[in-house]
Amino acid sequence: LWQRNLQDDYGQFGLNWGYASSPLLHDGKLIVQVLHGMHTDDPSYIVAFDAQTGAELWKQERPTDAIMESPDAYTTPVLLHHQGEKHIVITGGDYVTGHDPANGKELWRAGGLNPDNSRNYRIVASPIAFDGLIYAPTRNKPLLVLKAGGSGMLGSDYLQWKWTGAGSPDVPTPACDGKLFYMVDDRGLVTALDAKSGDVVWGPQRTAQGIVSASPLVADGKIYITNEQAETTVLVAGNEYRQLATNTLDGSYTLSSPVAVGSNLFIRTSKFLYCIGERPE
Repeated sequence: LWQRNLQDDYGQFGLNWGYASSPLLHDGKLIVQVLHGMHTDDPSYIVAFDAQTGAELWKQERPTDAIMESPDAYTTPVLLHHQGEKHIVITGGDYVTGHDPANGKELWRAGGLNPDNSRNYRIVASPIAFDGLIYAPTRNKPLLVLKAGGSGMLGSDYLQWKWTGAGSPDVPTPACDGKLFYMVDDRGLVTALDAKSGDVVWGPQRTAQGIVSASPLVADGKIYITNEQAETTVLVAGNEYRQLATNTLDGSYTLSSPVAVGSNLFIRTSKFLYCIGERPE
């Protein structure tokens, strides 16, 4: 139907590990972020395309004072719903920012993601927006949770809670069901926190041995955690740690996160795409 090459249109990507963000589809717009700086002096930006035609609808620069590799982000934008308003939430370049979906204009931003001003604080895990809170992972820690509803540069009064302990993710994006907030670190240790207060409910607990890059999935009262060997651990989502099963597919290199569609679970390894569920009669 249409195609766009962002590098042909707007210049080469300057990320240290290549481009990895996914687009956000909202209200007929395909919203794409390019947050980079390690190998370029070009500014980071957000751009929106018409989902039907591919025509550019708007483009906004996203300024940062992050240095060296810290401007780079491999995160995916999310949509925040709060008190009748919708904001695009983006993390990276040492900041969390909120943008107007109509034109990309920045409405608010918060710092604190890189408190030591590290030169290599690229961010991989994406933000989560849920029930008036914005969960912003960084490179392991801190993990910040912000209250929605602010404008301009947000101060400490918008900080709901902060996590600086063990178990914070680097690559996997956490999951939240509104009551509990589930983190999985790269070693497969899973921790459940109270979503409102940040208090530990259980964990960290060991899942299957191996590195985890895929994000955990919460669906049907369960937590699905897939490691890089295509082994998925299934836990009960709730106030007590309880493991239900561990299932292995083909054992091949697996980075993609599991996805639930209806009553089916989709898992993509480097060899196959699997659909797991009951066979139709």
